[in-house]
Amino acid sequence: MIFPKIKDYGELLSVGILFPVCIGIGYGFGALLDSWFETEKLFRLIGILFGIGSGFYNLFRIAGKFNESHKNDG
Repeated sequence: MIFPKIKDYGELLSVGILFPVCIGIGYGFGALLDSWFETEKLFRLIGILFGIGSGFYNLFRIAGKFNESHKNDG
């Protein structure tokens, strides 16, 4: 099959949504921890780094799944 299935396009497009969502959730939890522990930006930075890491993890997970589903297509 030359063109991937519509479901595959949806999974690939979800990567573009997952990156900002992961970073936003990490920032939000970091801001919450900063307010609890009365620090300025320490936990926000840590949260952003965890968000970026989880975004890349999801990117490689989805890309691997996409690659496996199209390995035998030609």
